[in-house]
Amino acid sequence: MGRPGDITGASRPSRRLMFAALVIWLILTIALPLSALTLNFFHLGGAPLGFWITAQGAIVGLVVLTFAYASRAGGDASEERVWPGLAFAGEAAGAAVILGFTGYIAILGYDALALPLGFVAGLALLAILIAPRFVLYPARSISGFFAIRYGGSLARRLAMLITAVATVLLLAANLKAGAYALQSLARIEFPEAVMAIALSVAAIWLVGSVLAIKKAEGVGFVVVLSGLLITLVAIAAKARGWTIPHLTLGAALENHLSLNMTLVVNRLADVGSLTAMSSPFLQLSMRNFAGLLLAVAFGVVATPQLLGRHVSQAVVAPGAAIRRTAVALVAVAAVAASLPPLAVYSRIDFEKAIAKGIENAAIPQAFADASGFGWAKVCEQNSKNVADLSAACAKAPEQRGFLRLQDLDFTADGFVVAAPVIAGLERILQYPLLFGVLLAALLAGNAMVSGLSGVDTEIRMSMGPKRTGLDFRSASLGAGVLIFAVVLANIETIDSGLLLAEGFALLAAGLFAPLVLGLHWRPMNSTGAVAAMLAGTFIAAVYLLGVHVWPVEFARISGSLSNAGAEALQQFSDLDAAFSAASDPQAQAAAWADLREQAVMVANWGGLKPAAIVLVAVPAGLLAAIFGSLLSRPRQTPSS
Repeated sequence: MGRPGDITGASRPSRRLMFAALVIWLILTIALPLSALTLNFFHLGGAPLGFWITAQGAIVGLVVLTFAYASRAGGDASEERVWPGLAFAGEAAGAAVILGFTGYIAILGYDALALPLGFVAGLALLAILIAPRFVLYPARSISGFFAIRYGGSLARRLAMLITAVATVLLLAANLKAGAYALQSLARIEFPEAVMAIALSVAAIWLVGSVLAIKKAEGVGFVVVLSGLLITLVAIAAKARGWTIPHLTLGAALENHLSLNMTLVVNRLADVGSLTAMSSPFLQLSMRNFAGLLLAVAFGVVATPQLLGRHVSQAVVAPGAAIRRTAVALVAVAAVAASLPPLAVYSRIDFEKAIAKGIENAAIPQAFADASGFGWAKVCEQNSKNVADLSAACAKAPEQRGFLRLQDLDFTADGFVVAAPVIAGLERILQYPLLFGVLLAALLAGNAMVSGLSGVDTEIRMSMGPKRTGLDFRSASLGAGVLIFAVVLANIETIDSGLLLAEGFALLAAGLFAPLVLGLHWRPMNSTGAVAAMLAGTFIAAVYLLGVHVWPVEFARISGSLSNAGAEALQQFSDLDAAFSAASDPQAQAAAWADLREQAVMVANWGGLKPAAIVLVAVPAGLLAAIFGSLLSRPRQTPSS
């Protein structure tokens, strides 16, 4: 077999073109969003310029950049059609992207824009850096690529392990987001909703594996996007009359600010309960903003099911890989650019309902439904009983007899399904979004499970006779990952958007360095790939587990790296000493509870959010790969 670069009709972007595209990518993705504090002094269409660039402008710029790159990269894409790209987008933009990212924007404002921008930036980087060369290899997964590029089985098996663990996190996030939509549609409890979606994903995967039913490529994504836009337009129209939400985002931000001032003046909100939608870096530092953005972007680049099902030689012509990714990017960009207007207009509608004045004695049933399903706490209570909520609100501090903004505490996921109902939006107008989120959960879930099981069979099929139908070992692997994802979705308290980001962070930490260097750096070898995966994954896994699972132990070991103040660290030390001194089990349990609560506040490295650990893990992986490859190169003996 000839070298990969010898394939006829393949795209061959020059190094100069690739370098120029990467520089522009960095400006659009990192430099401009991190300059929002300065750029917000200027306005475009009523919107602060920094906010508009991060919410919409950079997304448009990335689309233009990718298509310009595709046109100059060459390659024969004459047979490529639009529908496969839309199918690509449908399996990329899952339920957690739509519902989880929107809710996070509604809760944090500008800072949460790192997630949708990172997602779009990841697809653009995939088109620029990965697609032109990955498609040249006769592989349909990262593990298969590693087997061809690095030889042996160690690198492939490590990649498979990282893929499986990360898929659990990604799938759990998808199940969580889809479960919220199903809850709202069917009025069932959360565990039942998670199980229903998981069984549906399993059924679609098994039927597709056994019967090989030809799918209607791209139709699912069209339905998802249509549902999102229908509900968005309905919410925006209710907020301020008929409007085009994407073009009136600036006016919506001004309307929201004015509404916030009205709530404060009427004593229906305190300043702490307000969300400054367009003000950057109030809740996330610049470092965490960049970390979350890059975690999603680098994770998308290394997402196994997207590469294997849409950018591999088995499914796309070598000259059409960039074009297919560009089409998917346009489709995903349409979703990402719709999420900020959906978050802003949903907040306006909801806060208008509060501004009208709702007496504690007459709390509507919609509030009780949202509280009972766990979408929001009303006066610190979760109850479907209106009387219970009224009684709790009557006892709230500084209560004047009316429900206030600070009396409602939404989860990020819960906000998207609860706010429109609380605001009085007709249920029939919310259904398109809910059905769209549910369909997105099924499309992405099936892609994740199918992609993982496909990875498991690839090498064995290449070594023996071709198999058709469902492979038992691969089916067991897919089922196991699905079961772990169901458990995690039920026990994990992190909202789906952040859980998705952490799954991407694990992929980025383990696979980004060996994938990129394997494609673009000839000296890269198996030793370097294994070193990169071990170094990056170890750092990311230790940090994620330390922050979430073992914060006390993590704080004990690495407390000196925390950004917590001296007083907080001293309090942790005092509580740790009190726990060690406790004698009876009851006192130990109470001391442990206090110690763990304090540990959660101080268990970090320099204040990094869990997913933002890519700022450490990815460079570590790159360095390990380079040093490992150079040190393990065979020495050339001088000729005699």
